[in-house]
Amino acid sequence: MIQRILVAAGCDKDSMRGQRSYLRAVRAVGALGAVACAAEEAEAEAYAQAFDALLLPGGADLPASYFGQEPHPACSYDDPARDLSDRLLMQAFRAAGKRILGICRGCQVANVYLGGTLHQHLPDAFDPVLWHSGNITGRHPATILEGTLLASLLGAGATAVNSSHHQAIDKPGEGLTIAARASDGVIEAVEGKDVLLLQWHPEQMGETMLPVFEWLCGKR
Repeated sequence: MIQRILVAAGCDKDSMRGQRSYLRAVRAVGALGAVACAAEEAEAEAYAQAFDALLLPGGADLPASYFGQEPHPACSYDDPARDLSDRLLMQAFRAAGKRILGICRGCQVANVYLGGTLHQHLPDAFDPVLWHSGNITGRHPATILEGTLLASLLGAGATAVNSSHHQAIDKPGEGLTIAARASDGVIEAVEGKDVLLLQWHPEQMGETMLPVFEWLCGKR
């Protein structure tokens, strides 16, 4: 049976069109991907019944008020409709017992909605800090921790990941444990029951990251 993966997006046309790389990654492992947003709880619940898993993709910063902090001047918040949609979809898919993959902003969103917090601007929290907000085609060193789900997918130990963010997880949310860190200590991945959250962009890293999407589709 072909798995059906919902890729979350904002409710505007530009956001909908911006999710193509995620759809390509889902299709590369033999699944069917579709892009949608949810404006209300009933709509999100309907999506959770119609689809097999949820992918929360990258995007803009999350409002600091969501995790009890004052906004940092380096942050920008501009999509309350997407914030609502992501929260409703995540709640609905978790209630349905279905898998969730969060990537970059999606990683941060899921962590916050599970009660965690974020570093709003990494240069203020880490010294020295890797250039995490660099070109997405670049790479920086990270370590995947032994005994984790992520290690079972990609292997434990040293790796290299891409980066396009200036925020990252500070305190993991409820039920989440750290699965990978960058060499400067920044949390690069956390995981929990039916949840895998990556700060990097696996959809831009080719075949080496396809096991992540195979997991999302129930093939691992």
